[in-house]
Amino acid sequence: MQTFTASQAKQNFGTLLSQLAHSPVAIARHNKTVAVVMLPAAAQALPNPRLQARLEQQQREQQRLLRHQQLAIQLLCATTTQQTRQLQSAREAVARWERDGLCSADYISRWQAWLDLPLKQLAPLMCGDADGWGPAMRQNSPFTASP
Repeated sequence: MQTFTASQAKQNFGTLLSQLAHSPVAIARHNKTVAVVMLPAAAQALPNPRLQARLEQQQREQQRLLRHQQLAIQLLCATTTQQTRQLQSAREAVARWERDGLCSADYISRWQAWLDLPLKQLAPLMCGDADGWGPAMRQNSPFTASP
């Protein structure tokens, strides 16, 4: 990217405009870039940071959902001993959150209630919307630290 001083940009505006055909132009004042000038098409091609962040968040939630679906299937297919061990590990994680103040009381109380349910009721909650709480509960999951 070529750089023009503010004075050069004023005095050579035509040259600055011709340079835009090749690349954006930086305008500096006191050796600091204060503006970047580019063609409208180049500006439209720039990624939208909000849209990009939203897409990345959706991708993270999709990954969490897949992890919890796999976990639910593993739990449902596991032996009673394995189920008990994994659920106990999750309960211990929630107890540690409560003891050490690591998580909101909303998540703690919901996970405590969910982990007290029969596994056939817990699995759909872990993998579903759960009255709008599904994504948040998967983000704050006691199963992420489970073996």
